[in-house]
Amino acid sequence: MHEIFDLTEVTLAHPGKRYQGQFIDGLIAVFLFFITHHLLSSIEMDASVAGGIKLLVPICYFVFSDALPGGQSLGKKPFGLRVISKTTGKPCKVWQSFMRNAFSPILGIIDAVLILSKQRQRLGDLFANTIVVKDG
Repeated sequence: MHEIFDLTEVTLAHPGKRYQGQFIDGLIAVFLFFITHHLLSSIEMDASVAGGIKLLVPICYFVFSDALPGGQSLGKKPFGLRVISKTTGKPCKVWQSFMRNAFSPILGIIDAVLILSKQRQRLGDLFANTIVVKDG
């Protein structure tokens, strides 16, 4: 039988900390772009392939980073934030990270406002059935 997760056992992440974590994750994605660019510039490769790889690496980080161990992207970790399943309380899985983040750039301002709501869930969280919580 499935045990039901009790949402009262967690503290939802403060919107300001979420914005800060997302900003750091954005910087990491940009850093990954430049590192990939630098590494690929020393390898003889078709320009369109190299360009695709340069874009793919940071996009993959951005889309799948919430599935890193404990549901913590590198940007969330310093703030003690983690993404968990709203149903089970377990860390975010790869498919949930994809659902949360794949359309984030398109939904930007809407998501920024939804984080301020009582449930603190942006559309990606609703799609993936996740919440962002504070450790402890």
